[in-house]
Amino acid sequence: MVDRTFEYEVMSFLDTFSEYHQIQMAKEDEEKTVFITDFGTYCYNVMPFGLKNADATYQHMIDVVFRDQRGRNLEAYVDDILVKSKTLEGHLGNLRETLDILRRFNLKLNPTKCTFGAASGKCLGYLVSVRGIEPNPDKISAILSMPSPKTAKEI
Repeated sequence: MVDRTFEYEVMSFLDTFSEYHQIQMAKEDEEKTVFITDFGTYCYNVMPFGLKNADATYQHMIDVVFRDQRGRNLEAYVDDILVKSKTLEGHLGNLRETLDILRRFNLKLNPTKCTFGAASGKCLGYLVSVRGIEPNPDKISAILSMPSPKTAKEI
């Protein structure tokens, strides 16, 4: 996900909000998502979670939306977006470009999961910094503290 040269000094970690629910369903496909309740018959007008191709559809949308930035100053995987820059001044421009694109396509961020202007951060379960990609110490300690399986069923 991150450029392996690690020449980037400033990063922002962005997380989109309710990713699948930000994709409008095609009108002709809405009837395919029908569900019935005690209060009536409904269908989704945005992509519901759990559709077979929801992940691929969302990733394709992200690829199309950020096609001019990917690899240059941005990496994105599903709902995680990493904006990377060599300098703080350059980062402000890169971040503005990213936020303008998000605004143009009416995509929302989850502010509680976003980190702006950081030298390091957690992304996809790893620690990303100028030193490179490292395993997340929290994940390592969780694995080390797991009890060893005692029975065939536990294995």
